[in-house]
Amino acid sequence: MPGRPQAGGGTPPWEIPADAFGSQRLYRVNYSGPEGEGSFRVTLRLASPIRYQIQAVDPVGRALWGLDVTSEKGVWLDHRNKVTCAFEGSFDVSGIPLGPFPLLSLPSLLMGRVPAEPSGEVEPERKGKRIELRDDIGRRWAVDLGDGGTVEGWTLWDQEQPAVWFMRRDTWAYLSDRSKGVQVRWREVLRENLEREPEPLATPAAVAGYRESSCRDLYPPA
Repeated sequence: MPGRPQAGGGTPPWEIPADAFGSQRLYRVNYSGPEGEGSFRVTLRLASPIRYQIQAVDPVGRALWGLDVTSEKGVWLDHRNKVTCAFEGSFDVSGIPLGPFPLLSLPSLLMGRVPAEPSGEVEPERKGKRIELRDDIGRRWAVDLGDGGTVEGWTLWDQEQPAVWFMRRDTWAYLSDRSKGVQVRWREVLRENLEREPEPLATPAAVAGYRESSCRDLYPPA
């Protein structure tokens, strides 16, 4: 069986490079969609492949949502609706303007990687600077690589139509979700070393007025 295509530095484009761990990154995000336009800030604390935390706040610093993950077990807090849930493994949640992807893939998405891994059943195929693959639920992806193997863009297909696409332009990353009529752009504005693992986010029991449930009860499949 042929080896899987590699991006720059020998890292497949659906994986985060090893030298990115142990970092804290701040992103500025602009959103446009059916609910209108807005902006928010996202902090990604990337301790290791199995330990990370993401928090989003509005322009005046009010908390919007948070994600705390350890070994594919996570806690999700929706501060606007005052609800929270715990999950294990891959899980999609509505209400995040960052595309139809599992919560566990958000670090890859923010860092401009491919937010899905290839299925073990179908080997990715490389055609010049493009990689085509199928993920574990059968979705088709096309990934465009730049010089040195950087991810310059990707497309997620729905049948024969592009459903979601990502591209880089200068310092900005752009994401368009055709099905939702959503466009998001973001850029990294600060990066620094993460000196220690992040403290766990406050659990629902410690936050008065929050409703706690399982993620699948709060966000049933469509």
